[in-house]
Amino acid sequence: MEKQKSDQLIIETMKAAGLSDAFIADFITKVDAVRNGETGIVNWEEVGDLDPKTDEISLESIHSSYPTDLSLLSKLVVIKLNGGLGTSMGLDKAKSLIPIKGSMSFLAVMAKQIEFIRSEYGIDVPLLFMDSYNTQKESQMELEKNGFKQTLRTSFLQNKVPRLDADTFAPIQNKNEKENWCPPGHGDIYFTMVQEGILDELLSKGFEIAFLSNGDNLGATVDPHIVSYLLKEDIHFAMEMTPKTLADKKGGAIYRKTVGGKFIKYELLETAQVPKEHENEFSGLGKFRTFSTNNLWINLRALKERFNQGNFSLSLIVNPKQVDGKPVIQLETAMGSAVGNFSKFKGIIIPRDRFAPVKKTEDYLIRRSDAYILNSDFSLTMTKERKSAALGEILVQLDEKYYKKIHQFDSLFQQYPSLLYCEELVVTGEVLFDVPITIKGKVKIQNLSGELKTISSLGREEFGNEIITL
Repeated sequence: MEKQKSDQLIIETMKAAGLSDAFIADFITKVDAVRNGETGIVNWEEVGDLDPKTDEISLESIHSSYPTDLSLLSKLVVIKLNGGLGTSMGLDKAKSLIPIKGSMSFLAVMAKQIEFIRSEYGIDVPLLFMDSYNTQKESQMELEKNGFKQTLRTSFLQNKVPRLDADTFAPIQNKNEKENWCPPGHGDIYFTMVQEGILDELLSKGFEIAFLSNGDNLGATVDPHIVSYLLKEDIHFAMEMTPKTLADKKGGAIYRKTVGGKFIKYELLETAQVPKEHENEFSGLGKFRTFSTNNLWINLRALKERFNQGNFSLSLIVNPKQVDGKPVIQLETAMGSAVGNFSKFKGIIIPRDRFAPVKKTEDYLIRRSDAYILNSDFSLTMTKERKSAALGEILVQLDEKYYKKIHQFDSLFQQYPSLLYCEELVVTGEVLFDVPITIKGKVKIQNLSGELKTISSLGREEFGNEIITL
């Protein structure tokens, strides 16, 4: 199908869905880039290291040098990404609606975090959610149920883009309308904020710094010292980065794009952009000491100025997928890749406490367990006991066949095991956790019988550094 025809189909499809002309034009530019051979894969020779002296600052030094300043904290707005359905966990509703601690949902915890900041400092810090068409209604109902209130709106809608046939670049036409669309990645947040008038609204009300983070990371709470630092030092874009561990193979990383030995700009490197032959180097602990947590701070005035200059660009991620066995492509951007538009950048090196995401049921088990706790400020962090025992992130591996989807997981984890002193847990086969047990060190539980087995059948309560066969 020639370019003109597929472009026309894209325009008609997007217009019919009520998407703006400016957004459609931007999407067509991306499609053109892919049509002309753009893969989103980086040139590895241009991936240079950050300079710890000039590009990074530790959270400790921010805390010791930049005290909380209420006049600056009053310029903060918090924005949470809440467009995800948690499809990788088999969910068909917003991931933020499922319980995370006791009966409290992610959304309820996020609301409590903001209410804590408001009562602690006497400042009405607003909370906004970037929702998708799939998450907005139920999420707003959940906020209402929790009695969360503010004068500013609490939600704005991210755009959606058509999935494209991998051969013709025409929008796919599946009977199930939902399959024809995908989110454009969280990089869409900037476009949406400008387009919906949110950026101007925030600036007119005196807000100057936005703290953006993923809705499934309940470690990402407001830090007033960071706000003081950014405004006093005129930093336009900051990314929280944390030291890499074996549990962080997929975390993106900020790098210095260098051509012919000359620094061009900062860039974000995501897994999907890494050349195949360098994947091990990227996911290992050698080249990148830290990875980006997607806890991001941005100066709203600088964002407005940069947008007005035009050509605000985000690096493209070409995500190949299958729909009904046919190859399709999703064109996405990551919000961290906006770093390429700003020269006044800092990487803030943070402790692991500020990063506790839930992408898979394995993460869900870890955060639901007693290894993680909700603190008085409603941040979700690893317990003091684990830290004082010098234990890091737990490595959990659950048999995908039986535990990948949340409904399977819920039916097999009737009781969460104590993971307080667990280093590694591997479960193979179908095992029903029907009684409370304690797991310490490295434990492998395997059921090779092909039939459901129960933990209670073992008649034990404690397991440590062993392989158990049911």
